[in-house]
Amino acid sequence: MTSYIPAFLISYTDSSFTNPHEVLRADEPEYRVGTFTHMGARYYGFESKRHKATTTDVAAQRFTFDHDAHDTLVIGFNDPATMSVVTVSTRWFTGNQVPCISVDLFDGQQWTTVLERVTLAPDQDHRFDIDATDAVECKVRCYHEGGISRINFFGELHADQGPRINLLESAHISHVSNDHYGKPRDAVIGIRGVDHMFGWESARTGFGEQAVFTLAEPEAISEIVVDTYLHRLNPPLSCHAFGLTDTNADLASSMAQRPRWSLRFDDGTLVIPEDFQDYMLTEQFLREPVRNTRQFNIVLHQPDNSPWQPLLTFGELFADTYHRFTDIEYTGPVSHILYMHYPNGGIHGLKMFTRKGR
Repeated sequence: MTSYIPAFLISYTDSSFTNPHEVLRADEPEYRVGTFTHMGARYYGFESKRHKATTTDVAAQRFTFDHDAHDTLVIGFNDPATMSVVTVSTRWFTGNQVPCISVDLFDGQQWTTVLERVTLAPDQDHRFDIDATDAVECKVRCYHEGGISRINFFGELHADQGPRINLLESAHISHVSNDHYGKPRDAVIGIRGVDHMFGWESARTGFGEQAVFTLAEPEAISEIVVDTYLHRLNPPLSCHAFGLTDTNADLASSMAQRPRWSLRFDDGTLVIPEDFQDYMLTEQFLREPVRNTRQFNIVLHQPDNSPWQPLLTFGELFADTYHRFTDIEYTGPVSHILYMHYPNGGIHGLKMFTRKGR
């Protein structure tokens, strides 16, 4: 029997006029005629900025048009399912709807195109019957620009494997560098049940944030999730995670040997400040005895004798995105986890999972 398949927005290339997470809601698109924001009329769902397919060449006094230009919505399904119907609504988009879309489904191994540039009419509900296709993720390609108020998927859920447990929920948290607007615990319990920024957000004066999670018992980490949901302008740029394997390790001495932020100058000079935040805020780099002190690389330096095993050496973060890192470097059990992100900003969710269960 065909049923509604719950989904969430993993990432998107642009939705300048709206909160794009509304596009996956199951209820009818809300009537918002006559309501406005600083961006103009308030629309429901997804709407990108204009001129995606057209670029300007001022020197040649011409424009270039790309028929294949599009915006992309990447969608995750709460549980694996076999999809058979896709519904798309352009309700309330009377002249600024997306002209056509393509839909690709991913079963965990390969992508299958189930809709190829199907046309969307303004202010209408559309139903597309597709061949039964297994899926855990989806890509919606929107040609070339405009809005859709809702997209939903219908099919049959696979056997329920039970909820996964976020190991950080039962962990003790310590060694927090900065919790100006929210605490790491807020990110640990962060779910997408609110329509505003929430979680762990540091002040702008941070230059590398950290927190240590002591697990209830040693576990092997198989997946790390960092969710920057609705942090559209203030996410960190990167995340990093390291683990201690010795359950009897002294945390204080281990922290003295933790990975540290350092500066590498053009001549190869490596500087590892004891207090990186103070070093940067007081501009001590200007006094280093090197030729160019105004431009340098910042790298994460791990001492040779460090007991911290790399779980995720460097993970790039993006705005308003559900990041899943499954290529974990050290696969043995760890008792403590050092989580870091650089340089500062906010994350809505922070989760770590073991290989047990799903």
